[in-house]
Amino acid sequence: MTFSPDPRKNPAAAAVVKRFKDKGIEPEGYVLYTYAAFQTWKQAVEKAKSTEAEAVIKAMNDTEFDTVVGKFKFNEKGDPNLPPYAVYRWSKGGYEQITE
Repeated sequence: MTFSPDPRKNPAAAAVVKRFKDKGIEPEGYVLYTYAAFQTWKQAVEKAKSTEAEAVIKAMNDTEFDTVVGKFKFNEKGDPNLPPYAVYRWSKGGYEQITE
């Protein structure tokens, strides 16, 4: 199967992963990507000094964000310059990224 790279393995996410696990929550799937989206919005609002959409969008287009999924910028199409997908092997109720 394909999916985005597992952000739980990113050193930038270690502290947040620990906080989730300490509460009995496994932050799998889109959990950390959603967390990163809120971090991105917060950083853009802080840079824009506003929550007005145009100001936030401008800040999002002009900023490198530091999040649990790593540092990234948006390209001219609005896509983040993060690794796009990884390939995983599903076996016995679990999955592991194939790196070879």
